[in-house]
Amino acid sequence: MTDAPRREIPVIEATRENTREYGVFIGTDVPNSGLTIPFYKGAVEEGFNLPFEYTGKAVVRTARIHPRPGDITWLERHLRMTQLFVGLGDAPLCMVLGKPTQQRGLDVPDLEDVVAFILPPGHGIMIHSGTWHDFPMAVDRPVTVLTANSAEVVEALATQKLAEEMDRGDVRKIDVLRHTGTRIHVTLAGRA
Repeated sequence: MTDAPRREIPVIEATRENTREYGVFIGTDVPNSGLTIPFYKGAVEEGFNLPFEYTGKAVVRTARIHPRPGDITWLERHLRMTQLFVGLGDAPLCMVLGKPTQQRGLDVPDLEDVVAFILPPGHGIMIHSGTWHDFPMAVDRPVTVLTANSAEVVEALATQKLAEEMDRGDVRKIDVLRHTGTRIHVTLAGRA
């Protein structure tokens, strides 16, 4: 299907406002601040718990990502988990996200809602359950990503024998071209 239509995904700088329908933006401010803990008054601004959800055991891990071509082959979603991605260090990262579609009865992403968000260094996003996503992409140089996940999802992905579609362990991972008839691409070159 090399003659399939190609859709260039819009690339935008992530903010709390423009990522709201995809997840919770994690920046340098404290979202939902005001938790009263009596220690370190005046030196610590406490935030209430973020709405992280998972099934089974929560896991936190890291991955080092490197620049890669902008063709997006796979998108996945998790219906029983929110997932957190935070870039560590001084390099930005890109998250290709599509709004959740399960409330509309769709089992595939709506490509009209797929956006490539550039997260500044040291920032992240906790995606809503059902948000379609690709694994984070390095924008211009390697970056380490901290991920909060579920053991169920990590095990399903790590035991996958081949890079092919899957629908198990709270992972629905699809080949975008196969399910939409469209190749999607993001151009990150020149964004340094």
